[in-house]
Amino acid sequence: MKTKRVGFIGLGVMGKAMATNIARAGFPLTVFDVRKEPLAEMEKLGARVARSAREAGEESDMVIVMVRDYQQVKEVALPPDGALGGMRKGTTLIVTSTITPQEIMEVDSVASEHGISVIDSPVSGGRLRAEDASLALMVGGDDAVVKENEEVLKTMGSNFFHVGKVGQGQAMKIVNQILVSANIVSVAEAMLMAEKLGINLQTMYDVITRGAGSSEVLKGMGPQMLNRDFSPGATVDIFVKDTGIIMDTARALDIPLPVSSTIYQIYRMARARGLGPKDATSVLELLEEFAGL
Repeated sequence: MKTKRVGFIGLGVMGKAMATNIARAGFPLTVFDVRKEPLAEMEKLGARVARSAREAGEESDMVIVMVRDYQQVKEVALPPDGALGGMRKGTTLIVTSTITPQEIMEVDSVASEHGISVIDSPVSGGRLRAEDASLALMVGGDDAVVKENEEVLKTMGSNFFHVGKVGQGQAMKIVNQILVSANIVSVAEAMLMAEKLGINLQTMYDVITRGAGSSEVLKGMGPQMLNRDFSPGATVDIFVKDTGIIMDTARALDIPLPVSSTIYQIYRMARARGLGPKDATSVLELLEEFAGL
């Protein structure tokens, strides 16, 4: 049994898998979520269930937050009711949610007033990599603080990258999401074209994954599209949020991102069609509708 006490807030598809790996690694774990079902599952793995985010903070040497957006981060992290309201001086708050660099700096400012360190560590890899602990972690934080918490972080992702100070993790995630968001739509367009041309989609997948057109997204998410399995991992709603962050950042930097601008509108159209709660791969359904399939 490890001695560092870990709090984990946010047990969605990704968060529950990440917390599960922490529990299996032997760390004392306290969890909190607004839903009872994942809490019951984590309790069976030996985790203690907190009654609030603040209570999770009171009982932990480090608290990991994995919620949907900045509004939820503020609700579960900031005092008086969030984790920071109960955490002790010298402990660490780790935000794995995808938010903006400016937003994580706001959290860091509040935490520093209480003598608490912050690490931003957004992740990439999706549900399957969360389950097998092979996520890519883009870690931003002070060198000594990152080193102190590295063992726990690596239980969630074997691809560990310390990319700079607080905020640089979120900056790296923005760059990552430019590629991921566009790639999902490109894979959907390729499958749509194959359908229209009468190509067997499994054959298309087998051929393209062995050629120059292959990608991690095609290999990892292509089977979901082939099987029409749009059960949520990273949802359309999440990609509307993430591509919105990309566009906000582009405006702030005064740089043109014409492809990303179009991708942002495609995810917004998918949400308008009612696909928001579905996996982002469900943009295939949107394109098929436009194509009359």
